[in-house]
Amino acid sequence: MSQIYSVAAIISVSMMLTACAPSGQDVTQVEMKDLVGLWNSSESVGMKQDKMYTRITSSGSIIEYDYDGDAVDQGLGCYQVNTGTLKRVDGNHYLVTTDMLVTKQFDVELEWLDAGNALKVYVLDTNDQDGDGDATETIDSQIWTREADDSILDNEPSCKDQVE
Repeated sequence: MSQIYSVAAIISVSMMLTACAPSGQDVTQVEMKDLVGLWNSSESVGMKQDKMYTRITSSGSIIEYDYDGDAVDQGLGCYQVNTGTLKRVDGNHYLVTTDMLVTKQFDVELEWLDAGNALKVYVLDTNDQDGDGDATETIDSQIWTREADDSILDNEPSCKDQVE
């Protein structure tokens, strides 16, 4: 479930930005250009770290790189690569669509941290799945940090290449 939400959290983005936005920027508006780049989207699973990176392009493409050889996945020394799209719905509301296992859509909110070098990603329950009448509850959250060197994955092997 966390795998689906990791790409989803970056792809379907209903964003709410608060303190510490990049200097000179309106904290109530997040443009695609603010999200472009490579983010360390690793997450803790119990006591283990699931090593992941997420790239967002100016066209709204999202590419998730999930390291298969970490303590969580316990697979090969390569990256599982999944793709999706990020589309602005209105205001700071974004829709993420991913092709991971099946086509999945979800909404997220983002909050700037560390002067725009970190992002808190909230995955939203827009369907009121728990039936309490609140259709915008947070069902998961992660903190992503911006990678200064967005070429760090350029020479890393894809698991797809290892299967062929």
